[in-house]
Amino acid sequence: MEYEAIVQSVLDEIDRRIIEPIRAEELARASHYSTYHFCRVFMALTGTPVMVYVTRRKLAYALYDLARGGKVIDVAMEYGFETHAGFTKAFKKCYGYPPSLHRLHVMAQPPGRATIASVKKFRHGGIKMQAQIREIAPFAVAGVASRHKLPNVRRSADIPAYWHTIAMDYGKHLSRLYDAFTPARHGEYGLCFDVDEATGEFTYLLGVAFDDGADEAKIEPDMQKIDIPGGLYAVFTTPKVSNEQYPQSIADTWAEILTRWLPESPYEYDDARLDFEAYDERDHGGIVQMDICVPIRQREA
Repeated sequence: MEYEAIVQSVLDEIDRRIIEPIRAEELARASHYSTYHFCRVFMALTGTPVMVYVTRRKLAYALYDLARGGKVIDVAMEYGFETHAGFTKAFKKCYGYPPSLHRLHVMAQPPGRATIASVKKFRHGGIKMQAQIREIAPFAVAGVASRHKLPNVRRSADIPAYWHTIAMDYGKHLSRLYDAFTPARHGEYGLCFDVDEATGEFTYLLGVAFDDGADEAKIEPDMQKIDIPGGLYAVFTTPKVSNEQYPQSIADTWAEILTRWLPESPYEYDDARLDFEAYDERDHGGIVQMDICVPIRQREA
């Protein structure tokens, strides 16, 4: 019990000093232990090396500040990351994907109080979601793209409502696409790309896949072709839910992937390729679901 109380006090101290430089030696001294013994106790109780935890906690606070409109370089420097590149590198090492992906798909919330149980849950809770690790062959998508900006949301319910509005706006374009092209497979594909981390702007494309080379000549001036190079993907299927619950289900699945599965998996996000959402016949009817396909590669040691 003594060790638990000490480690909990350290977690609270880290939050109090979150924008200050923090060293393991200082935390150990405040706990009246040698640095070696303190680090062993912290690791034993939380499952995480103390300085790895400090970095991860700073990143969590930084993400929330970015979501509220902070400039990347200002936020990075406030939390001790000297450059934008340094912040991005630390984030990718911790979570396995770039911060821009988090901003697109996860509603940032103020970090709650850290406890030993919550730290252990993060460390050991990541592989609960089932993913199919699959080699996907290259294919092309033709669709209509538009530029959007991440909304200044204040509650998690705002995010799925926003995406749902975008999907509804594309109904007329899908009719055109199915009339013009010979889809390689039934279904639509949603992709986000060209993310501007400074402004929160990004491009969203909803389209159909095609194999027939002659279809490329049918791409009209207001359409765009995206080549999906293929390769190794983690494919996640959302739960079966009603149409009313669908947008929230997709948002929740993205959050689980990025906050639980990827950080604890042996893989990292391959940012040389695009992730995409795949909507097939399961996307129709009263009970619906879809797939989220995340490009992955083996995590570097």
